[in-house]
Amino acid sequence: MNQHTTTGQTAAATWLQYNSHGRVRKLLLCAPDYYRELPISEIASTSMDAGDKVDLELAKRMHAGLAAALQEAGVELEWERPHPDHSWQVYTRDFGVNTPHGPLIGKYKYEQRWGDEEFALEAFDRLGVSIVGRVAKGAVEGGDSWMLDETTLVIGSGNRSTLAGIENATQIMKAHGVEVVPVEFLAKWNHLDMIFSVVAEKLCLYSPDGVPDGYVKFLKAKGWRLLAVPLDEVLKTGCNVLALGDGKVLSFEENPIVNDMLRAEGFEIIAPPLREFTKMGGGPHCLTFELQRDKQ
Repeated sequence: MNQHTTTGQTAAATWLQYNSHGRVRKLLLCAPDYYRELPISEIASTSMDAGDKVDLELAKRMHAGLAAALQEAGVELEWERPHPDHSWQVYTRDFGVNTPHGPLIGKYKYEQRWGDEEFALEAFDRLGVSIVGRVAKGAVEGGDSWMLDETTLVIGSGNRSTLAGIENATQIMKAHGVEVVPVEFLAKWNHLDMIFSVVAEKLCLYSPDGVPDGYVKFLKAKGWRLLAVPLDEVLKTGCNVLALGDGKVLSFEENPIVNDMLRAEGFEIIAPPLREFTKMGGGPHCLTFELQRDKQ
């Protein structure tokens, strides 16, 4: 199947995500046709300062490998239309977050990404996806956003999402019985998914160097078990993985220490090479947006 071909219409009620750990059925991706380096995260800036630029043809091959690995794992893929003026569209995570009531469309902080969400909405219109709302104030990005459970949405505030944006999201989601929990952390970590990642029900990866103590206490009070990722691995995007459910986690080949940690927990690790993305601060979580995830 051509990578820009969709699988057809599905009832709107199925385009939902109840948490960040249930089995993934469908993901939204965007081909990296116009991908290039942008200095809008500390990792990207460090790579660029070292002269490490994006190899576009290699990035395309790696992304195709990611898509093939996901399809082999039983995940259906839908695709955004890439646009030449939106070079980081490949990071489909960031336009918002899916919820039990439909996707919440966020708002980008940096001008380089303004308008990326319109291509997600274009895909949603084609697929018949109904959104729950759209953030109009401040900034909220999907890399900061995690559905811990059916009624708890966590949104980090570091470099990208702002407290004003999180307050706007809180107002939208309150009407649907979803509590929004803000987590403030240092801007150098960029997005929350750089220092925290759900891998299974009440099990996560986290950076003791990045995640604030208050959030750690919050998670432990809810019965979560936290797997600490060494700082060196965090700085190489090691926390940025995607739970696929059914005991599977999407990671990447260049993440061996974290992959071994997860295998020791009994997970099957799917690990295509993704260095052209991780060196710019984007991993499996950044490159994917859940269109449909089961409750379990």
